[in-house]
Amino acid sequence: MGFAVEPPVTAAKSASFGMRVDRRAFSTFLVSALVLAGLRSRVATAEEAAAGAATFPRLMGVNIGAKHYHDASYQKDLSRLDVVILGFYKGWGPSGYAPDTTSAIRKAVKAIKARNPAILVGQYTILNEAFDKPDDPATVDLRDKLYASQWWLLNAAGRKVQWTARYSTWETNFTAWTRPDAKGQRWPEWLAERNFATFFRDIPEFDIMYFDNVMAPPRVKGDWNLDGRDDDPRNPGILAAHYAGHLAHWNHVRKLHPGTLLMGNTDNDLANPEWRNQLDAALLEGMMGERWSMETWGGWARMMERYRAVLRNTRPPRIVGFNVHGNVTDYRFFRYAYTSCLLDDGYFSFTDKSRGYSSVPWFDEYDYKLGTALSRPPTAAWSQEVWRRDFQNGIVLVNPTNATKTVTVEPGVRRLAGRQDPAVNNGAAVSQVTLAPKDGIVLRK
Repeated sequence: MGFAVEPPVTAAKSASFGMRVDRRAFSTFLVSALVLAGLRSRVATAEEAAAGAATFPRLMGVNIGAKHYHDASYQKDLSRLDVVILGFYKGWGPSGYAPDTTSAIRKAVKAIKARNPAILVGQYTILNEAFDKPDDPATVDLRDKLYASQWWLLNAAGRKVQWTARYSTWETNFTAWTRPDAKGQRWPEWLAERNFATFFRDIPEFDIMYFDNVMAPPRVKGDWNLDGRDDDPRNPGILAAHYAGHLAHWNHVRKLHPGTLLMGNTDNDLANPEWRNQLDAALLEGMMGERWSMETWGGWARMMERYRAVLRNTRPPRIVGFNVHGNVTDYRFFRYAYTSCLLDDGYFSFTDKSRGYSSVPWFDEYDYKLGTALSRPPTAAWSQEVWRRDFQNGIVLVNPTNATKTVTVEPGVRRLAGRQDPAVNNGAAVSQVTLAPKDGIVLRK
């Protein structure tokens, strides 16, 4: 699970480069105070949202694939979202777009925010992997530091370790067992400062620092504690050092830039004591739609429990992305996924399998504003094993079972009127709704 690391220049030019789909960065007291006040205001708003003032749907984009962020049409698509994660790299900037890379990145982000001032924009980073490409100016500084400080994760034979060869990346040793550099820093602190200087210090329009691969336990064996033997990643001591390394990275980011929201792409529920309530946000990548998706191998109930747990284990404003991968014309799958997300307070994120993390798929249901939730996230089925949540302007129903279900709804309820799947969204008044297995529906009041 997880995004690929910051791309080499050659890969960055390809629109197909993107997140993994195999489970796989104040000169005065007054300015600082204003920044912190802005964060408190944003968090207070999010806390009010959690209490019921939020409006739905809430949409998130994972758009670290294609790098044409300067394109006005793409900016328009991105600006329709509530939260978007982008994947700029060091040195990004189309020819003639801006005088330098910082100005280019800032210009693109500002253009998105000009269309939607409320959008939260994040930038991709990763702690546990790096490229080993001496000819890549986007990542050579990372490579050089890892070699100079001996911070690559090696195995007992002294060779670098890979989780997967698909992205030509290698694992880093971000534990406190490594030797600090001349400034007393290890990889978590050094990388935080590098990414802050590259993407955040001079680009205040970024709201979120996104951390890929917040995984537990580690996916690889290696000589983490430098005793000459490969370590079991589930060993309690290794796992504790793994947790501590990520936390050291997050804490250093907060020290450098306290106004930034921290988001992790997590394959776990963040319930361990070291990580619980440390992140402001999380992405649940590929929850549905892939062979490795939790809904596929663990079932709908287990997937929903993970979703709820991550919402519990992040801290306000608790921005949790419910990401699924699918075919944009498979409307039944979309409804099943979308309505499942709406049973709680997360942000729905749909990735088009044919385009990866490089587009903004749009569905008729997005255009219908449900308004505020009138009921809390349900903890049990409503009727006939169908789940329900009520909103100011509509009702959401989900059938997670393998059987067709028919339920009765109160008078005054209608189907949406849509163009993509008019057999379902035909605008008709309904008193009963029949849902196919693993299907859902949004009804309007």
